[in-house]
Amino acid sequence: MKWRVAVHGVVAIVVLSCSSTSQHVSASSQPVATVPPLEGLAKIVVANEHKGGYRRSLFSENKDLDKDGCNTRAEVLERDSLLPVQKSATRCTVVSGKWLSVYDGRTWLLGRDVQIDHLVSLKEVWDSGGWAWNAAQRSDYANDLGNRITLNVATKSENAIKSDNDPSNYLPPLVSYRCTYLANWVAVKVQWNLSMDQSEYGRIKKLLQGCGNTSTTSTSLTTSTSTSTTTVGVLPLVEGSTAAVLASLVVENEHTSGYVRELFPHWKDLDGDGCDTREEVLIRDSLTKVQVDPFGCEVVAGDWLSPYDGARWSDKGNIDIDHVVALKEAWDSGAWAWTTAQRTLYANDLSDARTLLAVTDSVNQSKSDKDPSNWLPPLASYHCTYISDWVSVKARWKLSMDQSEYGRVKKLVEGCGGSSVVTSVLSTVPSVASTAPSGVKYVSPGAFCTPIGTRGIAESKASYLCATTSATGAAYADGRARWRKG
Repeated sequence: MKWRVAVHGVVAIVVLSCSSTSQHVSASSQPVATVPPLEGLAKIVVANEHKGGYRRSLFSENKDLDKDGCNTRAEVLERDSLLPVQKSATRCTVVSGKWLSVYDGRTWLLGRDVQIDHLVSLKEVWDSGGWAWNAAQRSDYANDLGNRITLNVATKSENAIKSDNDPSNYLPPLVSYRCTYLANWVAVKVQWNLSMDQSEYGRIKKLLQGCGNTSTTSTSLTTSTSTSTTTVGVLPLVEGSTAAVLASLVVENEHTSGYVRELFPHWKDLDGDGCDTREEVLIRDSLTKVQVDPFGCEVVAGDWLSPYDGARWSDKGNIDIDHVVALKEAWDSGAWAWTTAQRTLYANDLSDARTLLAVTDSVNQSKSDKDPSNWLPPLASYHCTYISDWVSVKARWKLSMDQSEYGRVKKLVEGCGGSSVVTSVLSTVPSVASTAPSGVKYVSPGAFCTPIGTRGIAESKASYLCATTSATGAAYADGRARWRKG
């Protein structure tokens, strides 16, 4: 049987079609079909949750369904360990191994330090359809080893924070994993014919739209090889080890003069939804649903975990929005040759969650404009993710590295083992036209235009109208239409 998994850093979705006439919901016996996450989301029924009657014991978890002497917890620990596991001599209890908690990026060596998390929790399953299942169906879900995205190894404390929350109230603190987490959430819900309530559906839809246009990446158990047809907008994706992507970067001396921060217009509302980039990142990175001022897109309250130091904050005043590759670093390594419009796109890039992160303000200040040869996050367990993200951003924007930076990053990547990065690599630095909102034309103020009545925006993001009169109503002397502000 072939099945599909999500690869860290790329959005993938698993959908196993279930016949409406089937009395058994077991995913393992169903044929596989693959669809993009948003397409899968559209298949889900939106309905109020079924509250009441839930008991964890109704799901009979941690059973030995295949009768090999190991229960589900032990099976997952052995399956997901990065090293061969050690088991107790008397029974199939996994004592040690090496596990990466994908939710927070932390690694653990003792089985007692991690928990096995149902991605869609048992209570969430109950509330969204599991209440109507029989005992065998609930046991199948609770012990699902046929699709590895259903059960995940997680840090104990992080699993407790997640609890029974859906993505409208919880997102993993590891920002680079969130698009994968959301796609997997949709996949499990589709696979098991589970519904979503309106809050859950709306939040997931908005977040997935920010993850870009994606197709799928599959892995076959029988061949242990993967193929990718993922795209982000019109940009090709390159998948491979961080070391391979690093090797593709140009190594050259930096262009160290001429930088001023104002050359990168930042915290703009490029998508025209009323929220500037800072507020968008605060909304995206909050672990819980944020409160936003109804009279303007300003975040009032939320809950943030800074991946650089592991600090948790509920006051946005303690949070800075960090460009992982700082603006000055971008300038020195290639952005000095970009147009203002291109620098604006970089400074406000929401198309890849690795470019901008919500982090502790004092830690961001200590980082300043430094590259990894001079600064690494204080949280050591985040170093490999940080380096992978740094390489990804540099590759995506065709930025170079100097010799010191490259040597340090290469050494760190080697120490991280076989980490991978999936990044949209631009064949050219993006132009305004290629990334403009659908239907919007970027214009030159005062230039002749056609047809009359067409609207557009300039590089300043101000709105312009193709008209034969000025903003005051005075007709242009030659009678020809021009782009005028309004």
